[in-house]
Amino acid sequence: MKLNSWFRVLIIWLFLNLSVKADVVVITGKDTPINRLSKEELKEIYLKIRVFVNGQQVIPVNLPPNSPVRKVFQKKVLEMDDEQLNLYWNEMYFHGIEPPLVLSSEEAVKRFVKKVKGAIGYISKEKVEKGLKILYTIREDEKGTDN
Repeated sequence: MKLNSWFRVLIIWLFLNLSVKADVVVITGKDTPINRLSKEELKEIYLKIRVFVNGQQVIPVNLPPNSPVRKVFQKKVLEMDDEQLNLYWNEMYFHGIEPPLVLSSEEAVKRFVKKVKGAIGYISKEKVEKGLKILYTIREDEKGTDN
């Protein structure tokens, strides 16, 4: 009986650690004329400070606030916790600037960036598929890399 309990704990621990350690990538569709973005550029784009890259209007999209992938992106790229980000967007709202669109899932992000030229989003690296370009890679155990 005790061995069974330890086995369950081990399985849960492995699941949590594997899901948190997955790389996150910032993506766009193949028709968007952007091939690479730096962490600083991404932060400016997602905070709506920067609207164009190389003459192309960029349209950032987010995952829901409770998404583990969003948590990694927010921590590693935006370098803000939920409270800081909410305060930022409350201030920007009074200047007429709204936060990025929130899509319901990684699948929705992939579909959107494939269809909308200039759209960028982030997903788990293992979910990248044909028709997408990786602009930036965020490693949970590192700071992230330009591609």
